[in-house]
Amino acid sequence: MDNFLQTLDFTLYRDVLFAPHPDWLNKGMLYITNPQNFFLAIGVAAAFLGTRFGLKGRFLLVCAALSVAITDPLSSRVLKSIFQRERPCHLVHTSHLLNGCSDSWSFPSSHAVNIFSEATIIALIYPKAGPWAYLFALAVGVSRVYIGVHYPFDVLGGAAIGTTVGYLIVRAGERLPLFRGVV
Repeated sequence: MDNFLQTLDFTLYRDVLFAPHPDWLNKGMLYITNPQNFFLAIGVAAAFLGTRFGLKGRFLLVCAALSVAITDPLSSRVLKSIFQRERPCHLVHTSHLLNGCSDSWSFPSSHAVNIFSEATIIALIYPKAGPWAYLFALAVGVSRVYIGVHYPFDVLGGAAIGTTVGYLIVRAGERLPLFRGVV
């Protein structure tokens, strides 16, 4: 990475990490960064979409499931192994780290890849829900920098990768005879 970009990335990371962290915001960021907190909501949404929104809802569920099956191993196993970028929390030891530090590589943020892929799928299939999906994805991405485990460019790169994968999944899926004309 270019020296200017590395400096910018580290400066942004440091500015977020060492900014005032009120307790209520710490709790909110820890909550939003933990995908386990949303399993019940995802289950309810899946049941609702599958039963109340017909073929379009089922298309969203198929695309969303395919997205997780692709994006998680792509980011966690393939891309992190290629880029091997050390996490910033290994370089900056501070009490501001809210959730420890993973031993995996930093780029790209798997959270960002996964959530931006899902947001893109939602936005393409249900455009009115798109801004809310992207707002949530952005909050998840910011949370990764805020708790100290990713550089901003890890999240930005993850967002770009996830958006691309989500777009490709929907465009490929709508070509299948079963889902032709759904979107």
